[in-house]
Amino acid sequence: MNQKCQVNLRSTCLGLSLLAFFYAAQSQAISLQEAYQLSLHSDPELQQASSRLLISQENIIQAKAALLPTIDGQVVANWQDESDVRSTNSEAYVISLAQPIYSPALSSAYNKVKIIQQQADLELQQSRQKLILSITQAYLDAMLAHENLTNSRAQERSTEQRLKRINVEFEAGVIAITDVHEAKASYDGAQVNLIISEGELQNSLEALQRLTGIEVLDTHRLSDNYHAENLSPLDIDHWVTLAIANNLDILLGKMSIESAQQDTNIANSQRNLSVDLQASHTRTNHSFSGTRTNNQVSVVLNLPLYNAGSLSSRVRQAMSEQNIAKYRQQDSIRAVTQITRSITRDIRTNVLSINARKQSIISITAAFEAISVGFSAGTRNIVDLLLAEQAVYNAKNQYANARLNHVRLNFLLKYQLGNLDQSAIDDLSQWLEEE
Repeated sequence: MNQKCQVNLRSTCLGLSLLAFFYAAQSQAISLQEAYQLSLHSDPELQQASSRLLISQENIIQAKAALLPTIDGQVVANWQDESDVRSTNSEAYVISLAQPIYSPALSSAYNKVKIIQQQADLELQQSRQKLILSITQAYLDAMLAHENLTNSRAQERSTEQRLKRINVEFEAGVIAITDVHEAKASYDGAQVNLIISEGELQNSLEALQRLTGIEVLDTHRLSDNYHAENLSPLDIDHWVTLAIANNLDILLGKMSIESAQQDTNIANSQRNLSVDLQASHTRTNHSFSGTRTNNQVSVVLNLPLYNAGSLSSRVRQAMSEQNIAKYRQQDSIRAVTQITRSITRDIRTNVLSINARKQSIISITAAFEAISVGFSAGTRNIVDLLLAEQAVYNAKNQYANARLNHVRLNFLLKYQLGNLDQSAIDDLSQWLEEE
């Protein structure tokens, strides 16, 4: 093999190695944007909503066609043989036209399918927002589980090192055996927490895998520079008003009421007069009588005279369905109001708690360092030291939890306001970084 071929081979191997490296790096940690794009193509609920929208669009075409003229053609070939007359044959074609002139039922049916199409469009928007909410929640759960695992690993390493130092000091006769037992119990507890944290992380990653359709091994983390901002304005009623005006559940409820109203109109219309135009052109070529042409135009008035009360029953039934839709709408408004109030209140308190927890880490760490010095000096016992160290890790874990909860609450609020879209994911992704 000449030198040029060797160089090309080395270059090719290097390129393949780099591609494998980048692929492995990408498979190690998936970004939130990548997870969302993958879930868009694998979410069954979103695909169903898209199909329902297509069905509703076809229903509009069919309902509109019922209001337009219909033209039918017919060709007839006939042969007849009777015992007392000679046999005959004939050929004929018929062209007929039908056109509703006045039909409130058909008009109401057309209005209803247009409402159903708007409902389907809103349901598709809602499915997209639910998917964003689900993928973000699953991603945040995985991020929180990763934070817990990182914290548990650090705590397990720290307690292990402390146990080793305690054993050395015990062997030197500096401390009692009870201190060794306390340190060993603390280390065993840290190992248990580590095992639990590893399991929780795997569970959260599998939940994310279900939404994306691929194996997920890791996620990005929330940057330390992420600042938890409070709502502006702080007035809860402001956000409740926006939610009532734009929440998709409430908008779908309005559509349901309008659709039920059209059902009532259809039921009422079936008891009233309707007018149709009918026209036909017939041409017959008869072997005995020759060729004949028949043209006919008719105006048909349809009026139900007796139906044993079935039409009135349908009206009452449709009105009851309309009342059900109204009551369901009232419940939706109350639910959205209550949830929006709770979320906005939680966001305000959570922002305050984040700042307080950040300060508490500083205070608790300072207290731990002071107790550590006291333990070395013999003025504090091992129990005080272990409790203080545990408090430091708990404070860090609660702080990380509060920051991720702030993100979750903001996504929940956007969903209640009906404006959760991909821009929310893009904005959050700016504050996510690889470990």
